[in-house]
Amino acid sequence: MKRRMKTVGAAALVAFIAATAATATAQQNVYRWKDSKGRTVYSDRLPPGNESEFVDFKNKAPSQTLPYATRKAAKDFPVTLYSSANCEQLCEDARVFLRKRKLPFSEYVVKTKADLEAFNQRFGAGAEIPVLTVGTKTLQGFEPGGWNAQLDAAGYPKAPARD
Repeated sequence: MKRRMKTVGAAALVAFIAATAATATAQQNVYRWKDSKGRTVYSDRLPPGNESEFVDFKNKAPSQTLPYATRKAAKDFPVTLYSSANCEQLCEDARVFLRKRKLPFSEYVVKTKADLEAFNQRFGAGAEIPVLTVGTKTLQGFEPGGWNAQLDAAGYPKAPARD
């Protein structure tokens, strides 16, 4: 009887460890981008350096773990951050702001001349990076008060209380 209990206990321990490892693996980042042939690629690795758009599903994709209000707002008013490599601190502040709000967002990084042309065509030649789109609304430059107001109006839950 004691031997059987030890076997059952060991099996339960192995099952627990396997479940814990699976949970840790499931929390890894997943990225999506288009390759040079226009195919959508999903990977646990960052896209190659010449790609300009990716989605980090860990932070950006609406999932069942997000509150219903956040999932609904993300479906109706998706959030996209437009940044560039030379934006540095201001764009990092914008990313931190969005992460603190705990809302899903996509980021489009303007890297190449073609990216810049597409960006200028969409937002105008004098657009100030970072740019935030919330559904069809566009906000140029990082201004937390304006960004919060637009996100609130779109139905995203209010920013959590500050620590």
